[in-house]
Amino acid sequence: MNSIEELFKTVIQKFYAHTADHVFTVAISGIDASGKGFITKLLEDELKKQGFKIANINVDPWQNPIPVRLQRENAAENFYYHAFRWYDFFTRLIIPLQNNRCIYPETMLIRTWADEYYPFTYHYREIDILLVEGIFLFKKEFLDFYDWKIWIDCSFENSLPRAIARNSERLDKARLIHDYHTYYYPAQQYHFEIDDPGAAAAFIFDNNNYS
Repeated sequence: MNSIEELFKTVIQKFYAHTADHVFTVAISGIDASGKGFITKLLEDELKKQGFKIANINVDPWQNPIPVRLQRENAAENFYYHAFRWYDFFTRLIIPLQNNRCIYPETMLIRTWADEYYPFTYHYREIDILLVEGIFLFKKEFLDFYDWKIWIDCSFENSLPRAIARNSERLDKARLIHDYHTYYYPAQQYHFEIDDPGAAAAFIFDNNNYS
């Protein structure tokens, strides 16, 4: 089992070994409610303590509206392929930030619980490390965007109570459990079958009992 201290240490080592001419980019992925955001925030805070300038980017606000991402027919495959505006996410935010270390784009993000878009401006300047966090980041076609990949390992059984506790979807408990078993977890199983995301990671963090 890898520790959070080992994770901090290894990221810093990989940063100093990085020789490419773009910002060192770390992707943190895992299933829904596995603790990705929690671990990423711990990593961000520790790196900032060490003097690094960090951009912490979560893919969640780049989702499509509910009628696009949540469909009963072929629910798992549809959510896997249509949950996010991937092209905009990479071309308007991630790639420019990697290349320039600075970014000030005006864009539209979504409040997923209300299914409404709102204007937002990202503001980053002279960053050292880019952290990208979210589900499905380890799709095969995205792997080359990252210099180092972390998989947050957590079972569906352990993640569901966390999903219920945080309730970022702002649904009643029965509806929330229904949606996880209808859309999110089946889509993750589909992701496992065609991408094997854990195998793509350089570091696997066991978060079944950590958060």
